[in-house]
Amino acid sequence: MKQKLLLLSFLSILFYSCQFNKGVKKDLNTGLTASYNGFSMDDIFLTDGDRNRLSNNKIVLGTKLLVIATGVNHYVDKNGRVFPGCTIILTDKNKKELLNIHDAFEDMKEGTPSNQAETLQAQLDTGSPMLPGETYHLAVRFFDKNKKENEIVANVDLLVNE
Repeated sequence: MKQKLLLLSFLSILFYSCQFNKGVKKDLNTGLTASYNGFSMDDIFLTDGDRNRLSNNKIVLGTKLLVIATGVNHYVDKNGRVFPGCTIILTDKNKKELLNIHDAFEDMKEGTPSNQAETLQAQLDTGSPMLPGETYHLAVRFFDKNKKENEIVANVDLLVNE
């Protein structure tokens, strides 16, 4: 009986000490879907350039669009600093890449304190070669440069209006 209790206690400690940060979120209004692995996050959503949360996936050509993830945690900390990365890819209906930014945060070479990386945002400035009336696919990947398997991957189809 003592061995069973000891084994059960050990398994409980092992289970609770492991971090199982994995999940999926979907915004039913905009169609934005996001999966996260390694990181934890509270929310992810689309906003306009003024940071007003969008209620659909229709955007006006010539405006800014942001993908914002909040409550992002579980970075690998190096000397009190974390190193987030961000890939942004925009494709047209034929899957032709119109934009491919390998790391929008590449200038952040010295990292940032972890509390300043709890909110991540990717920005898309809409315009040429995008056309009104067309649909485009936006893919954003936030990642930890010190542990690349820690990631948040977001996807949304955007309908462009004039």
